[in-house]
Amino acid sequence: MRRFTGYFLTGFVFLLLQTAVLPRILPAYLRPDLFIILIIYLSLAEKYLRGGFIAWLAGCLKDVFAGSTLGLHGLVFLLCFLFIKGTERRLNTESSLLLVILVFFGTLLERGLMAATLLIFADAGPSWQLPLRQLPMQIVITPLVALVLLITVRWLRRYSLGRLVIPGLRYLDNRYGS
Repeated sequence: MRRFTGYFLTGFVFLLLQTAVLPRILPAYLRPDLFIILIIYLSLAEKYLRGGFIAWLAGCLKDVFAGSTLGLHGLVFLLCFLFIKGTERRLNTESSLLLVILVFFGTLLERGLMAATLLIFADAGPSWQLPLRQLPMQIVITPLVALVLLITVRWLRRYSLGRLVIPGLRYLDNRYGS
């Protein structure tokens, strides 16, 4: 229950940042997609049922606050979670570099699924092109934000003397340390 609460609070903070704070500071093409970072982490740290439910719930929460098509982000986040979870067994999930690379490919996957889902289900004309227009900057900015978050977590773990335990990030390598 504690981990679910942590995911919920992280998702809520990401939601506030992505819908209330960042739109006032950055233009639309420069805003990182913080939820894909959460979905990548969920796919590496949780089992199918719990992680899938949390990914779907995070997408529905994003739809309620910032979506135009209810259920779209829930479906896309669930599909992203399932795809990345399916490839997790073949990867070294404790590598911090891999997490940044997965955020890159997860952003590609999420934007592609968003465009395909809008093309198939939405009756709004060329709205499917919108996620693809923002894709070039998203695949640069979102991994950079993931890298900054990894550095921050590593710094927090160092100065909390190991008391800060984040599931799935026990063995952050020294690549991002000083």
